[in-house]
Amino acid sequence: MEIDLDTEYASRDEIYALQSRELRELVMRCWEHVPFYRRIWEKAGITPADIKEASDIKKLPFVTKQDIIDNIAEYPPFGDFQGGYNSVRIQTSTGSTGMPKPIFHTMSDWDNIALLWKRRFRTQGIKEGDIAQVAFAYTLFIVGFSATEGLMRAGALVIPAGSGAVTSSERQLEIARNWGTTVFCCTGSYMLHLANVAEQAGMDPGKDFKIRISIHAAEPLTESMRREIQSRWHCKTYDTYGSVETSAPMYECQFQNGHHINEDAYIYEILNPETGEEAMPGEDGEVVATTLFKEAAPLVRYKIGDIAGFLPGNCQCGSNFVRMSKVKGRIDEMMKVKGVGLYPTDFEAALKKFQVFGSEYLIVINRENSQDTVKLRVEYTGDNEATDFYKQDLIRELRSKLGLGCEVELLPKGALDKELNVEERIKYKRVLDLRKKED
Repeated sequence: MEIDLDTEYASRDEIYALQSRELRELVMRCWEHVPFYRRIWEKAGITPADIKEASDIKKLPFVTKQDIIDNIAEYPPFGDFQGGYNSVRIQTSTGSTGMPKPIFHTMSDWDNIALLWKRRFRTQGIKEGDIAQVAFAYTLFIVGFSATEGLMRAGALVIPAGSGAVTSSERQLEIARNWGTTVFCCTGSYMLHLANVAEQAGMDPGKDFKIRISIHAAEPLTESMRREIQSRWHCKTYDTYGSVETSAPMYECQFQNGHHINEDAYIYEILNPETGEEAMPGEDGEVVATTLFKEAAPLVRYKIGDIAGFLPGNCQCGSNFVRMSKVKGRIDEMMKVKGVGLYPTDFEAALKKFQVFGSEYLIVINRENSQDTVKLRVEYTGDNEATDFYKQDLIRELRSKLGLGCEVELLPKGALDKELNVEERIKYKRVLDLRKKED
């Protein structure tokens, strides 16, 4: 199949009919060419004849990350979930939750991924004449390459600068200013780091550069981070949701009101993680993805592990694709501390309230005398005379927002940038759970 970029404006009946046809074709491909799925479906008593329309997807068993990991171990080195197609490249996950998972792509897969990125960039206003600087890492992780492909198809001139590990922040800024970069692609935390570096060098990010759009992926972009980037760089900032397994499942439009799901290439479900029942619009649940277009390494009812929800109603942009909310967190990222369930992003509302704390922070969880403890390490950028005042205010705000007591350690500006190796990382890690070492 080849993606038609205008399908987002089709009627809901047309989209459903398209998904039904593509799901039937996907199931038949998997039955004939992907031993991993045939074994699972035969065990469940399912054959391609049972799948007639999109709603029949509920008949198919779920697949988890552990299933993929086990399959790779049983059929090394790549697993037989990749299928029997002629693949042309391997990309992997970041390995943030374990060993990186190899994901195969055929030429058709890669072309469709590029088209989906083109739809994303076209919707966000990127066009011919834009100069796009890509500061994602060009590694086994997919986002640097797929973003580059999409930018080129959207008509932009691409500067493949790579991450700060290969092109220093000072050099990134020099290139952006001298060559007139109008679109900048990197992690959200690195964009804020670049703003700090620019200001330390006497530059004004909002006035001395031509950047009008920033694109961020590989780590969650909270709304507070978005506002800060837009304020400091005077640009429009877009979040990107996806993974190496799913590639380019959705996009933000210019109204920034949720992620439009590319329903001509994917079926997404939101399920109650405890009951497995379908969640209502506006209700959070576990995200389940099916890649309709993929030949190599297809996903069918794949539990990604993210928590989000479908948004009710239509978007002002005119697209008829269903929208998904921002991801609240990952099921495996949720921390249980003193019986309270927390996500790393839960700490940001308290931090952003005071305007004197940096964008980098680290949550350290430990166990002392059989009791869980939480310490928030964060950079302090305010007046030295007011340090203790803001520290105590932050402690009170965290208790109010989170419902538990937290210790706070304030660090000088730039200390965590260096400690957490901001320039070279692919995505941030906000939690250091020392309880696991103790256990």
